[in-house]
Amino acid sequence: MLSTFIDYRSTVADLSKSLNRTASQPTSKRDIQYFQDHIGNVKTLDDFMADNRLYSFAMKAYGLDDMIYAKGFMKKVLAGEPDANGRVLVDRLQDSRYRDFAAAFNFKTYGQAPNKPQHSDDPEVQALIDSLGINQTLMQKKDDYDSKTTGQIDYIQNMAKYVHSIDDIVEDSKISSFVRTAVGLPPASSDDDDYTQAQQIESKFDAAAFQDPEQLRQLIDRFFAQRLEGRKAIIDPYFRPAGTYADSDAEIGKLTQYFQAKIGTVYSAKDIVADPVLSGLVLSTLGVSTAATSKNSDAQAKLIESRLDVSSLRDPRKLSQFLDRFKTQRSEARTATVDAYVRQTLETDAGNENEGVRLALYFQRKAASINSAYGFLADPALAQVVRTALGLPQSAKSSIEAQANLIERKIDISSLKDPQKLNQFIKRFTIMWDTQNNTASSPALTFLAGSDTSLDADLLLKLQSIRLGGR
Repeated sequence: MLSTFIDYRSTVADLSKSLNRTASQPTSKRDIQYFQDHIGNVKTLDDFMADNRLYSFAMKAYGLDDMIYAKGFMKKVLAGEPDANGRVLVDRLQDSRYRDFAAAFNFKTYGQAPNKPQHSDDPEVQALIDSLGINQTLMQKKDDYDSKTTGQIDYIQNMAKYVHSIDDIVEDSKISSFVRTAVGLPPASSDDDDYTQAQQIESKFDAAAFQDPEQLRQLIDRFFAQRLEGRKAIIDPYFRPAGTYADSDAEIGKLTQYFQAKIGTVYSAKDIVADPVLSGLVLSTLGVSTAATSKNSDAQAKLIESRLDVSSLRDPRKLSQFLDRFKTQRSEARTATVDAYVRQTLETDAGNENEGVRLALYFQRKAASINSAYGFLADPALAQVVRTALGLPQSAKSSIEAQANLIERKIDISSLKDPQKLNQFIKRFTIMWDTQNNTASSPALTFLAGSDTSLDADLLLKLQSIRLGGR
């Protein structure tokens, strides 16, 4: 048998080739195809748990093979519902595999249920809720919108004879709003003074139209057409009940339709940020993690403005291209699960031949994401690699705090983010692994392993090659 490090290096030397070979195995191909064909059809958490083949594939992809049997527990992990104390199970688990799994398969509730009235014990807040019509039914909102449309047209017909200039338009906020809507300008910004607003309107409109009956009729028709388009945005808020799969084909379609309906009323990044559903879709499509985004709405708007021309989304062709990016991004999330499955299968297959190789491959994949000794200790496989490399007993009797302190004294954990230093550490582990698990280990290695674990790993590997017949 070759050394563990040589087996490990033969796998990672051309990792893409190793992964492709694993993915091409008949069993892997069938499992991958089944996942790709069926995951989009999953609508609920119950659907997911009921399809044992799909569920098992997902569990294996995130290294949770040993928990496949615990469906009740895993269902609670995925549901993400807080307990009586407001604590979510997955957030309380130290093992990052559960968090990765729950992030990949999102069944948490999202948004405000449209049929659930909002209420506040604060009279002022409740008055604001009522004035904004938040608790109105969809039909009531549409009727209110239509009444405002009719009221604006009546106002214009009564006031048209008094409008002779752009200044007359700007001075009356109702007339200004009417004209801006008719010619496709966004609502006036509070940051723009009267002169700026006049310039904006003058670039699109001639005030003389108010004194020409035919031009006025055409202006009213344009306003009415724009309002009809805006009426399409009066829809129930996007809501995903608990237990609904966020990345199902149906849910992606529903989210896309919501975005298409709402985008017609969006003129700026601030308008996007005002709707958490729109901002969530935009940020994810732009490749920005919402978790890493500032909670400040102005900061979010500036971030979006720096990466997206919001006005371009009013162009049907540009909107279609943007939504294609969104769908591709969601598709890539499924691809990430397939990639994780192939990598896990590669590691499992390697472990069937040599458990040390499996551990080395796993450590190589996970080490850079660990920021403290506790991160290693929380993962049994990572802990085994660290203890083996440092010559520590696997069944430590000291406290977790004492073990963490010892590890941090012996390892510069941040250095493992450097591929070269990570490789050196893995090299040390494989040599120590062979020493402890191979009865044919050389006396020299046995002596070295029992003496000073600070000896250079390359030296140890050269000594081991003597046993293997190397030069």
